[in-house]
Amino acid sequence: MFASFFNFQYPLVRGSQLALLPDVTDPTGAITQSSLTQIALEPGYYLISYKVSAIFQRANYLQVTPSYNGTAHLEYGVYFATSTDGSSACGSSFLILRAPSATTFSLTYSGSANANDGEINVTIVKLRRAL
Repeated sequence: MFASFFNFQYPLVRGSQLALLPDVTDPTGAITQSSLTQIALEPGYYLISYKVSAIFQRANYLQVTPSYNGTAHLEYGVYFATSTDGSSACGSSFLILRAPSATTFSLTYSGSANANDGEINVTIVKLRRAL
C-alpha cells in the first residue's frame, strides 16, 4: 500500500496548509485524501517522505511542519534560510508515523514570508508491522 502526492508552481502562503494533488493513489483505501490539504491514514505504521522547495525574492526562511495524530511535529519539519538577495530554498524529511487510530497527515507552511513557485512531493508507504 502506497500513494504519492504533489503540487508545483504553488504559492506558499504563511500560516496555511499545503494543497496536495494525487499522483499515485492507493486502491486499498488505507491512504486517501480527506481534503485537498489532508491525507487520511488508516491505523498502522507508515513511512513518509516529503520535499518542499520555493523561491524567495529577498532574505527569508522556509519552514514546513507536518501534523498527525492531532499534533504538529516540529522534530520532522524542514527549515531553510536564504541570503539577503533571496534564493531558492528547499528541504526534505523522512519519518515513520505510528497511527494507533485513523489520523490525518498535513503539511503547514509557516515561513517568514510568502514564497513563489513552490514544489511539494509527498510519498507514503504503509509498513507491514502490527500495532
